[in-house]
Amino acid sequence: MAYPWQTQVTRDTLDFRHHNYNEMRKLMKAVNEACPNITRVYSIGKSYNGLQLLVMEISDNPGTHELGEPEFRYVAGMHGNEVLGRELLLNLMQFMCREYKLGNQRVVRLVEDTRIHLLPSMNPDGYEMAFKKGSELSGWTLGRYSYEGIDMNHNFADLNSVMWNAFELETNRSKLINHYFPIPEQYNSKDVASETRAVISWMQKIPFVLGANLHGGELVVTYPFDMTRDWAPQEHTPTPDESFFRWLAVAYASTNQVDCLCLFKWWTCGS
Repeated sequence: MAYPWQTQVTRDTLDFRHHNYNEMRKLMKAVNEACPNITRVYSIGKSYNGLQLLVMEISDNPGTHELGEPEFRYVAGMHGNEVLGRELLLNLMQFMCREYKLGNQRVVRLVEDTRIHLLPSMNPDGYEMAFKKGSELSGWTLGRYSYEGIDMNHNFADLNSVMWNAFELETNRSKLINHYFPIPEQYNSKDVASETRAVISWMQKIPFVLGANLHGGELVVTYPFDMTRDWAPQEHTPTPDESFFRWLAVAYASTNQVDCLCLFKWWTCGS
């Protein structure tokens, strides 16, 4: 039996294939050359093995934060052997470049009213390990972690616990009115991957209003601050943004039935 999506033939000219690091870099360069007025390629840092963490910016004024214009980011490839998100973002930047030049009004509006940042490979070291070995010869963990063996999905600051501890210890709640907590000092330790540090620094420099982390392997949408206070699986721990995150999750899931998405602010969601 063939499912409908298995028999469809695309007429799209997008580059539908797996791209290793060098191919990814060449593709991003080609998109930038095709749409130099609305794109910029920049690096937020390097992986443990020295590969650049490359970002494609798409905006009508690349390189500049415009007052009142929302900043948005997509991140993929946190687990290096989860390849779908990487290819989706590479295809997205090609698509937006092409459709902008064709005058697609939805794309034109996005480019003119939003500053979009696409990081297709947060873990290029892991991807290269899995790519070189091949899916037939590697286990499911090869390339999942950083070169140092760190799972970056659980490598960001646990600000939930910091907040709860502060509430318990602080008698003057007015000092916590904005819920702002700096990154804990231990996140300068060797247990934090260089890639994680780069993303944290990136988020501190650019005032993103929304972001998403693309994973592969499960059909799930999770949103920020999904950790429970007492580690009780069924405990509901809502945030002030609860209704907004629920709306985003439903809107995404109802139109993307074969992807996994993590919406996040300061760190990635749990698996």
